[in-house]
Amino acid sequence: MKQKGGKGYADKSKPAGPRVVNDKSNAKANDKPKSAGPQVVNNKLKLAGPRSTVRGPPVPVLVSILIGFISTSIMASSLIRLGPQYLEPIYGNVLPNLGFFHGVVISLVLGGILGSIYWQRILAACEAGGPLTMDTKTGRAIAAAFDIVASLTALAPLRATYMFKWSDALGPMWGPLLTQSTLTFPVFVAGGFVVTLGASRVSYNPQAPGRQAATTAACLGAMAICIWVGQQTAPGHSSCRGVLVNATYAALSGVMVKLLTGHQEDVDAAVALEKNPAEHVDNAPEKQLVQLRERQLRKLRFVPTVAFVFCALTTLLTDSACSSGLVARGNVDEFKMVYRNESVTGWVSVTDDTKRNLRMMRSGHSLIGGRWTSTGDSIFGVFYYADAVRMIKGRESNPASNRRMVEDQPEGWTQPLTRRSMRGSGSERALQIGLGVGVSARSLHSMNVRVDVVEIDAAVYEAAIEHFKLPKRLNAVYLTDGRQFIDEAASSTYDYIVHDVFTGGSVPASLFSQSAVQQLQRILKHDGVLAMNYVGIPNDKRTMGHVARTIGTSFAYVRCFAEILEDRDTMTNMMFFASAKPLEFDISDDLLHIIGKHTIRGRVLGGMLSNEVDVSGFVENTDLSPITDSWNPLPQWQVSTAIQHWHAMRGMVSTSYWLNY
Repeated sequence: MKQKGGKGYADKSKPAGPRVVNDKSNAKANDKPKSAGPQVVNNKLKLAGPRSTVRGPPVPVLVSILIGFISTSIMASSLIRLGPQYLEPIYGNVLPNLGFFHGVVISLVLGGILGSIYWQRILAACEAGGPLTMDTKTGRAIAAAFDIVASLTALAPLRATYMFKWSDALGPMWGPLLTQSTLTFPVFVAGGFVVTLGASRVSYNPQAPGRQAATTAACLGAMAICIWVGQQTAPGHSSCRGVLVNATYAALSGVMVKLLTGHQEDVDAAVALEKNPAEHVDNAPEKQLVQLRERQLRKLRFVPTVAFVFCALTTLLTDSACSSGLVARGNVDEFKMVYRNESVTGWVSVTDDTKRNLRMMRSGHSLIGGRWTSTGDSIFGVFYYADAVRMIKGRESNPASNRRMVEDQPEGWTQPLTRRSMRGSGSERALQIGLGVGVSARSLHSMNVRVDVVEIDAAVYEAAIEHFKLPKRLNAVYLTDGRQFIDEAASSTYDYIVHDVFTGGSVPASLFSQSAVQQLQRILKHDGVLAMNYVGIPNDKRTMGHVARTIGTSFAYVRCFAEILEDRDTMTNMMFFASAKPLEFDISDDLLHIIGKHTIRGRVLGGMLSNEVDVSGFVENTDLSPITDSWNPLPQWQVSTAIQHWHAMRGMVSTSYWLNY
């Protein structure tokens, strides 16, 4: 008999653990945590896909990217206004805007392409196991872009001055674009580069490349919106100093990005040391040498900032456009500058032409008036057309109406005209919108008419007072926007309105719309007269037709007279007269004798009626649409006039005068 505990028997008193390895219930209970855990995890991974290990940029790099986005948007919104403004003294206020928007868009796209290419290089370097991380490379690239922009922008005025010397050869169409390529377009290229690079890092995910492209496009679109908002709300700057302000902003942004990137480099180095301490110990001498070289290079990262300071000071001290007031450069050839100031409408200057014995006032690339030194007469005769508002038959203001019958003289005999009979009673009021050198205002003031002047540029008024003998005791002077003034002025206030706002190759479109003309009609008295100067081409039926039709919607009678009518396809000054009553001018020989037939004023008024441009067909044509505030094509239609005006100004005064502003 076998004993208990022998080979053939189980001892019930002992644990049965070792002998129940084949027990299915125990096997399931014991093995489930070991085998089922990984299987469940694997099943979940198979259902959900591989979990991404890509992390977003750390805080310092994220802040650097945010600085890049905000700074480039602010600079772009400022330079999109300063760019055309800087070119205005050389090319006027129309031509610098031609193609400028397209140039900005192309520059942003080019910058975006360069940013995408550089991002691919960063990824390739990281895959090859380079010493720098993706975040460090991104921060350094953004800082380098700001350094380049700062120095290029600081020297932009000097480059523009050099390009201006070639303005005659480049012409009015290509000159502005080529000059902008050295002035503002590089900043827009850098803006596109920085925004694209930052967006690529923020949205980096190798498993979702479409997300990266969408984020980049969204960031560029957001930048465009920020540029537009900033352009509408940014405060105005003087042209040269505004450029230097933007350069300084770029330099400061670069410094902040460098500091943040340097901090991130220290963090990355500490993380690398913590992960692989043995490797750092094994390669201690080599690592120390690399770290020493990196520290030395990091000390040099602020050298571009020092270079920017040098460039900015060079521009500030050597470019006369960076300072207002008279400068030594103001006297060149036969021209002697006596007044110079940069104001809201650009550069305003007064210069004596010692060779031709005349004094001129300049605003941008336009002569807004002048007088012959010997006689004091205006160099532009069309300004004397405005005197005709008081020479209309049937009006009490007509000098012929002031002649009195004399007793004991043959019937019908009247007193001859005298200078005294040309003076008004003092009850007449006139409004001049756009002062120039004050020819019309001074003339009406001398006829005892109370004159109100509306001029948007205080520098123009100051120059007219100091250098063109504008009377200081006018009825009133309003240094404000002309459209705002007529919208707020009281009804039936003025007997005459002289409207002359042309400058730089164009007219402010808002002052030629139907609503503006209606306001002019409203503030005139019932028999008041409007004299509106317009610079254009008499045979330009499209523009002339719509301008005449617009005036005709508010006035029953409209007539137009050109200063010169020898060539109807050439730009010239034209004066529109409009009133609710018939316009029959009484410019008699007696009147011209009193004025002086041989003076410029007398010759201009004597030839006015023979230079009439017939606009009656336009005024009565109801098929022509009047120009409105919502539909105002004048800026586009005036391109041909602006080109002719540019050539006319260059033909009237030598290039050396226009380059000296």
